[in-house]
Amino acid sequence: MASGFSLLLLDCKNCGAPLAGEAADVVFYCTACRSGFRYDPVAPGHLAPVEVAFVATPHRAADGYAPFWVLPAGVQILNREAAGLAATFNGLLNFFTGADADARSHDGQRSFVLPAFPLPIPEAVDLALRYTREFPTLDELLGERLTGGVYGREDARKLAEYVLLASEVEQSDTLRDLEYVLSAGEPRLLGVPWVRDRGLRRDAIFGLPMGQLPGQGG
Repeated sequence: MASGFSLLLLDCKNCGAPLAGEAADVVFYCTACRSGFRYDPVAPGHLAPVEVAFVATPHRAADGYAPFWVLPAGVQILNREAAGLAATFNGLLNFFTGADADARSHDGQRSFVLPAFPLPIPEAVDLALRYTREFPTLDELLGERLTGGVYGREDARKLAEYVLLASEVEQSDTLRDLEYVLSAGEPRLLGVPWVRDRGLRRDAIFGLPMGQLPGQGG
C-alpha cells in the first residue's frame, strides 16, 4: 500500500556533495560548492536553485546562521484612511513607497527580509521589520552552513503581508482603511548570523531574540 511519502535524495545538483538538512527543511545550502536550493515538487529532483548570501559580522564571531528570505517586492497604495495628527505612512509602507499622508497611489521596489524558521509571531515581526529596513546597508560574505529553513517562498509572501500591515497598525494614528497591491519577485536566501545568549540565540547584528538554540526544546 502506498503511504503517500517519498524519499528526497539530498545531494547537491551541481557538485554531488551531500546537503545538510533538518527534518522539516525546505531550503538547503551546499557548503562544498556554495550552491543554494529550495524544495520544489515540480523541479527536477524536487530541488530548484536559489541564490544564497550571508550577512557579515565584522566585530564578532557568529555561532551559526539562520535562514531568511529576501523577497523583492513592489507595493502600490490604492487607499489609506486614518484619523489623528500623524495620519502618514510611517511603517513599511513609507519604506517601500516613500509616500506621504495625502498620496493615494505610488509604486516602490525594495525587498522584505523575512525569517524562514519557526518563531513566535512578535519576534518574527520584530526581526522582519528591522532587517527589512536595514538590509540595503548590510555587508555580505560567503558562509559555511545554513539549516533550519522550514518556510518556503509562499510562506515568505504571507509573512510579508502580515509584517506590512503590522507596521502600519502600530503607528500613532488610527488606521481606518488600507487598500494596496503587493507584487513579489523571485526570492533569495540570506544567512543571518546569531550568537548564543544563556540558552537562547540572538541575531549578531542588532541583538534581537531569535528563539531557542537549535536542538533545545521548549
